[in-house]
Amino acid sequence: MPRIRLTVNDVVNAYINKLGAIQDRSGDHIYFYLDFQGSEYTIGKLSHSWGGTLGDTQVLMVARKLRLQKREFERWVICDMENPEMLSIWQERRGAFI
Repeated sequence: MPRIRLTVNDVVNAYINKLGAIQDRSGDHIYFYLDFQGSEYTIGKLSHSWGGTLGDTQVLMVARKLRLQKREFERWVICDMENPEMLSIWQERRGAFI
């Protein structure tokens, strides 16, 4: 499978447009919050200084907040994975840490 290059805008659009997350730019980072089953979760955190194409380390950092592997996160952002599948993985893996 060819290498996937994600940009900051790809990730922001996925959080906001695919999940309906709320974006907060007021602090030292850009945070994304998801209201899920009556609770609010921090699902993403980006640095204000990040721009353009994300490096592997940056993609890994944002993927971890959703408890996804890098390849899973990339697939979700580029629409190869639907929200129900991604949320199911997140719920399952999140439960292991509660």
